[in-house]
Amino acid sequence: MNIDTVNTEILSPKNQLQLFGYDDYFNAFIKLFHKSKLPNTILLSGLKGSGKATFAYHFINYLLSYKEQYKYSVNNFSIDPDNKSYKSLCNFTHPNFFLLENNVFEENIKIESVKNILKFLNKSTYYLGIKIVLIDNAEYLNINSSNALLKTLEEPNNNTFFFIVHNSAN
Repeated sequence: MNIDTVNTEILSPKNQLQLFGYDDYFNAFIKLFHKSKLPNTILLSGLKGSGKATFAYHFINYLLSYKEQYKYSVNNFSIDPDNKSYKSLCNFTHPNFFLLENNVFEENIKIESVKNILKFLNKSTYYLGIKIVLIDNAEYLNINSSNALLKTLEEPNNNTFFFIVHNSAN
């Protein structure tokens, strides 16, 4: 089998409209959320490229859009491109979502970036009363950033969820 690399496009996790292979995990998370037993902090760890961040974006979209017109489809684990939350996540404008990831121009995630999470968490919620923080590539947190983040994770507010994606071969 030959793969046409000229016409192959690699989409970032936030732009993946379809989720594959995580059906059981997704359904388990949904049950926990609706029973109000979803942990405030969820660590997704594994090999880079295994779909952890895609899973996180899909579940985050489910949480943010379950009362919207074009909500997340649990039947086929897909995001509707007309979904309002999806559009605002892609544009980094959703008021209840904060993304922390490594900057391609810097080696580590610095403490100033983690302090921005605190500013976000101190603001009131806009919709549904939940706040979501996604930390992608957590292995790039330096020691100061990790310590500042740990303090935030130890005392989360109600209805605040942290998804931490860590790429690890071990």
